[in-house]
Amino acid sequence: MRFAQREFGGAGDGVARVMSISDWIHRNVDYVSGVSNAETTAERTFIDRAGVCRDFAHLGITLARALGIPARAVSAYALQLDPHDFHAVFEVHLENSWWLIDATQLAPIEGIIRIGSGRDASDIAFLTSDRQCQVLRQTIEVSKTPSVTG
Repeated sequence: MRFAQREFGGAGDGVARVMSISDWIHRNVDYVSGVSNAETTAERTFIDRAGVCRDFAHLGITLARALGIPARAVSAYALQLDPHDFHAVFEVHLENSWWLIDATQLAPIEGIIRIGSGRDASDIAFLTSDRQCQVLRQTIEVSKTPSVTG
């Protein structure tokens, strides 16, 4: 809480604070596959300064909550993520709405398709198993539809 207050507390309103959190994570945490696992905490990510999208989301949630900003984990599909895959982001509750935040900045927020939300990654896991698993095949089809006006 002291770190969050010192680093982001003076950033202005809730929106400015959340954007400062997201920018700080993006600048200070490296996206590194395989550096974390399902047991990795936001504290560990903060210390190691490395993780994957789930870790970026957990750290964002933790820092937002430390400032009294309601936050939750979101499992999603990111339309323009390369390579194509599922993605973890977080949401904050500001101005009577939930706002998606992707501290990895790997895909445009407009292309994030929410699958589920919860308190943390354990609430939004795509798979929970006590055994080794291997993906045999995965097919996802998503396309952008034209806007309808009128």
